[in-house]
Amino acid sequence: MAEQKFAKNEIFAILLIALMNLFLFADQNLMAPNLTQIAHDFGFNDVQRDVMLGGRISFVFWVLGGLVTLAIGYLTDKISRRNLFLFVILVGEIPCLLTGFAQNYDQLFWLRALTGIGIGGALPLTFSLIGDYFSHKNRAAAAAWIGLAQGLGIAVGQLMAGFIGPEYGWRLPFILVAVPNFLLAIIYLLFVKEPQRGKTEESLKELIEEGIAYTGRINWKEYKNLFKIKSNILVFLQGIPGTVPWGVFFIFLNDFYSQDKGFSVQMATLIVMTVGGAAIIGAFVGGLIGNKLYNIKPKYLPMLCGISTLVGVIPMALLLNYTPKIIVPEPDPTWPLIFGFVTGFTVTITGPNVRAILLNVNTPETRGSIFSLYNLTDDLGKGFGPVVISALIVWFGRLTAFNIANLFWLVCGLLLLVMIWTFPEDEAKLNAILKERAAQMKKN
Repeated sequence: MAEQKFAKNEIFAILLIALMNLFLFADQNLMAPNLTQIAHDFGFNDVQRDVMLGGRISFVFWVLGGLVTLAIGYLTDKISRRNLFLFVILVGEIPCLLTGFAQNYDQLFWLRALTGIGIGGALPLTFSLIGDYFSHKNRAAAAAWIGLAQGLGIAVGQLMAGFIGPEYGWRLPFILVAVPNFLLAIIYLLFVKEPQRGKTEESLKELIEEGIAYTGRINWKEYKNLFKIKSNILVFLQGIPGTVPWGVFFIFLNDFYSQDKGFSVQMATLIVMTVGGAAIIGAFVGGLIGNKLYNIKPKYLPMLCGISTLVGVIPMALLLNYTPKIIVPEPDPTWPLIFGFVTGFTVTITGPNVRAILLNVNTPETRGSIFSLYNLTDDLGKGFGPVVISALIVWFGRLTAFNIANLFWLVCGLLLLVMIWTFPEDEAKLNAILKERAAQMKKN
């Protein structure tokens, strides 16, 4: 099959969706650089800082958001994805804006919870749309571009918070990252139409171009069948342990390097941003490499995911256990910057490729639902991770807690390697299902 060509309106739509994801995800780490400042603002001590801000808010942000987005994922496969995506963006950005005006801890807590719903809901919608804009041969690369936008958003948001927060206060970054999406939402509403479901599938493409509509829709039977696909189950199982170590980066590492290792807040932010910058590059390059490897042999895709995740444990350990020589005014950041870059690059190779795997083993009418489930497992890890880490901090101290969290990537990597056998089998089953449906569409 010839490589897919895209119309200008499709390119515009996907670029706009990527840009909206960028600003939505920019909110994700805005608290981390100024965790101690926020704690002082609300009268918390250091333990309350880690538990109330690092643990509880992260828990409600990710877990409540993930649970609510199960419904959003199901609706993704039932109603207009365009209108639902617009709604989700507003659900995420309005409380993000209002966070800049929170006057007490309860307000901060619930505004972060609502923002988490918006961020979680955007993921199943985005990748459901991706599945109908791109064929199986290009989905890993497409996921890499979306991951680039999301990662860049996280990095820009954290960088902004790290450099603006100490100077102008922790509230201003929340306002600055929320405003652009209100304008982009209007553009999206006026100029974007969603793609037809199934139009990029080889078995269905010609029929849909002839005007025969793909009528597959999610129902309870189809939903239950998602749990019969082995690759889906493995993606879910690796998702929770795989996200726990990121709790160290998202919540604690910035403060850890500034409060425990003697670096300034700005330099600690730069170190964490190096991880974020490398993560952007790693996810993007990893998606492109995964796309090429998939077109050579499908099983190479999960092989790449598993190996890169296992290897990422090493530089992470070096980053956590680095002991600086105290030099006035602050320690030399060279080695932490190197360790952070290698860690961020290596462990993010998995992200776009796992998403491509899900797109390639699930039918067009179930992709919103599968990505909402994927997002839930991801959010459970992100939500419970900081809670577990904060408990470990109380028991063992920060350094030991962070080293334990790093070991969760070993479990994740091993589960990803099992998909070397399940992924090609599940993809072949999907192709057989779509051929059967194409034959039925011809008869009707």
